[in-house]
Amino acid sequence: MLNSFTKGYFPETDFPIRTIDAEKCSKCGRCFETCPTLGFQWRKGEVPTPVGYGGYAQACLNCGNCTAVCPSDAITMTGVYSVREGRYKNSLEGKMAFPDPLCLNGAKMYDGFKEELTPVERAIFERRSNRLFKDKKVPREVICRILEAGRFAPSAGNCQPYKFVVIQDQSIIHDLERLSMKTMLRPLKNLYLDHKGTRPLWKRIVFNFLSIFMATKFDPRPFTAMEKADVRKDKIYFDAPLVIMILKDTRGVSNPDLDAGICAQNMVLAAHALGLGTCYIGLPIEPLNYPLMMGLRKRLSIRHPFEAVTSIAIGYPKGKIDGVVKRDTPQVAWIGS
Repeated sequence: MLNSFTKGYFPETDFPIRTIDAEKCSKCGRCFETCPTLGFQWRKGEVPTPVGYGGYAQACLNCGNCTAVCPSDAITMTGVYSVREGRYKNSLEGKMAFPDPLCLNGAKMYDGFKEELTPVERAIFERRSNRLFKDKKVPREVICRILEAGRFAPSAGNCQPYKFVVIQDQSIIHDLERLSMKTMLRPLKNLYLDHKGTRPLWKRIVFNFLSIFMATKFDPRPFTAMEKADVRKDKIYFDAPLVIMILKDTRGVSNPDLDAGICAQNMVLAAHALGLGTCYIGLPIEPLNYPLMMGLRKRLSIRHPFEAVTSIAIGYPKGKIDGVVKRDTPQVAWIGS
């Protein structure tokens, strides 16, 4: 219990180990581009190098996207992401495994049974977050199909407590990125993240205290994404040609945040079924509530009683993105036979 109060700021963490076969590597840099953190160091024409941050030797959230997008199968990952103790201690089993919906326990690999799965199952297992987009506009009729998938998502009391904002104007997307970084994300990241890995007493006190009341806000992982956006000149949406923002009606029955999330996942699965790539982007959502963002909220048609819940970057993927990866295993309690 005491650890939850004293180890909420940069807790001791084990990271997966990423290795790159230099002979296989095509030096394309796709792993560097797709990594949600600054987990790779790369220069054009060179083999990427896995790197760390904040004093850690590795910076890896264990998403596996680098292995999925690598055209030469040059990247391997071993181990798990695991927080050893404190407020953010893992509740996962620490057992990485490929999809096994038929409970075959490794008797067949995914390619050996995927034809037995439904198209929906395959979209779920093969979908990866996409951060490599072609400079190609998404047609309006395709956007409408994505929105319709969201409209038919289940919601408490069939309240449908959401609204969609479809953004194709790149100047507005860039303003959203820039203002989000300026008003909140960059100052907070610079306060929290120390490249040298030092953890002064005042930071440990402040962020341990804040994590008690705002645990979801001070997990270390989002700060690595802020760092990447900062290094890449405020790029949060990865030059996606389309952003759809999902708003919740704050008067919605029961849990409108959950309803908005279910709606968003319908849209994401529909987009991938249509040959598009998607990536949930949550970084700009909190800054949108700031008074300094009032003008941008008006431009985005965000007015009471609606508030932004999440946003999705959407576009045609540049090269192969989707593919199966290993995932850690959550605990399961079986009640009854």
